[in-house]
Amino acid sequence: MIRTKPAQKLEKSSQRTRVPSPMPESGAESDSLPEKELWLLFKRGNESAFITIYTRYFDGLFSYGRKLTSNEELLKDLIQDLFIYLRANRSTVGNVESIKFYLFKSLKNRIIKEQSRWYSKFTYLKADFDFEFHPSPEQILISRQLDDAKALKLNRALQQLSPRKKEAIYYLYFEGMDYPQIQQLMNIGNIKSVRNLVYKALTHLRDAMQ
Repeated sequence: MIRTKPAQKLEKSSQRTRVPSPMPESGAESDSLPEKELWLLFKRGNESAFITIYTRYFDGLFSYGRKLTSNEELLKDLIQDLFIYLRANRSTVGNVESIKFYLFKSLKNRIIKEQSRWYSKFTYLKADFDFEFHPSPEQILISRQLDDAKALKLNRALQQLSPRKKEAIYYLYFEGMDYPQIQQLMNIGNIKSVRNLVYKALTHLRDAMQ
């Protein structure tokens, strides 16, 4: 994981409008909408839909971002920037199949872009990042229906995977994304390569569990 300068924050224009604090009651009417309908409502200028997207996905987006950078202040700024961009450009952003996938991809691109600024300043920083994925025992128990001992064993095996394999497993099994989405998020050339990456990761996990 790249550890960017702790005090670093994105510059904010005093003229920019901040994303409001989440107000779940304001988005109550759109809380139960399917993703596609919610996104279309948001694109048409419905503020309730925007707040619903913000409150529904913020925590998951922040949790995901922490796997890519240890700088939480920077991460909060990047997420804030993402939602500011969405609000300002809602009429021109495209349609999406999955809001979560769109947000994950957008945030990852922003993190990589911001970190690349540091690569040029500090040559000792590596141009790749570790994927810090440490699922809790509860997450593993729920997602894989394992007992405590096997869940602990699986967690240890996960930490032995390379960052790329760990990232692919995270998207597939803990975020419920499909192979085409993983291909885009990880910038992998083709679906076959994604499947091979997952296969190698699962082979390691299976061997470790025996």
